[in-house]
Amino acid sequence: MEVNSVLFVIGILSAIGAVSIALVRQVLYYSRRAQISRITEENRELNRKQEELTKAYREGQEAVRQGEVERKSATTQLADAQRRLKVAKEDNYVVIHEVNEPSGSRRLFTVPMTLGSTLTLGQNVIKESKFRAARHFLEIWADSAEDANRIARTNFPPDNGFVLSKAAPAAATALAAE
Repeated sequence: MEVNSVLFVIGILSAIGAVSIALVRQVLYYSRRAQISRITEENRELNRKQEELTKAYREGQEAVRQGEVERKSATTQLADAQRRLKVAKEDNYVVIHEVNEPSGSRRLFTVPMTLGSTLTLGQNVIKESKFRAARHFLEIWADSAEDANRIARTNFPPDNGFVLSKAAPAAATALAAE
């Protein structure tokens, strides 16, 4: 019986070892499976973050591209405005208004004139005018400077927004205008 009991103990120990090995394999299997699930979830989360970062990068690149287009547009507009300002500064218009005709003893008088902030022409009130910055002169054929001043006030009344200077003979103001 001794052999049978030794064999019995060896069988039981072998069975316990086999069950232990099976349990260890099951525990390793489930722990690996849980680890794979965790890694898969982390991978999904990393992919989602990568997609968000890629989207943010592309939006940033588009914003940079749009900013560059806007900068170029603003630069072009600024250059155009500077060009127009330079041309406007170089424009040196003189507007001459002729009044009366030469005859008999009449002489030519000139009256420097500026335009007020508000002009009244007939029934129209004009607040802005392209010609406000231009120099204006009245050339009036009259018998005297007083007569020229009266004609100027009659045709271009100060109440309507015209600012008149004193009449002077044409030769004197022609030199001053140049």
